[in-house]
Amino acid sequence: MKIALSCDSLLLQRALEEYLKGHIVGNEAADIIICDKLLVVDKPIFLVSHGAKAHLRIPFTKAELFWELENFYIQMMELDAVPRTKEQMQPFIEKLNKKHQTKIAKLARKIS
Repeated sequence: MKIALSCDSLLLQRALEEYLKGHIVGNEAADIIICDKLLVVDKPIFLVSHGAKAHLRIPFTKAELFWELENFYIQMMELDAVPRTKEQMQPFIEKLNKKHQTKIAKLARKIS
């Protein structure tokens, strides 16, 4: 995962730089932009702030940062994988149904 940083808070910027060594790139090459304010860009924004709409609320630990970034990245990849047309959706729905049927069958076996 390639990450760009754009924070008004120098303290937050430095902490993120320290935690994310080896993952930080420029805005053009980034998969995600981490910021402490909403930006209008064509990349996914991971908001770190005190606000209720933040993906990660301040204060946070390094483990919390990585956990939330991983969840955000997974959600972002899943959204990209969702089909956009009816023809594309049919196999997608069938795959999901089969997956859920398998899980339900496993749970039923455990219960009985």
